[in-house]
Amino acid sequence: MGESASGLEEMIAELRRMLPAQSDTAQAIDRQEPFETIALKAIDDGYIEFSHQFTQFIEACLRRGA
Repeated sequence: MGESASGLEEMIAELRRMLPAQSDTAQAIDRQEPFETIALKAIDDGYIEFSHQFTQFIEACLRRGA
């Protein structure tokens, strides 16, 4: 899962660059919280596109048995 995790980390880093520092999602990323927590914060903060991408990524990992 190393390559897959790297792709997810890149997606999260890209998202973080776009977020205001005070958002819950940005703070969760900065605290290096688990990916699932970051995704939930993204949903709560209204970043629907990101949470959809996260869901697709997790589904792809599960299909690969990662």
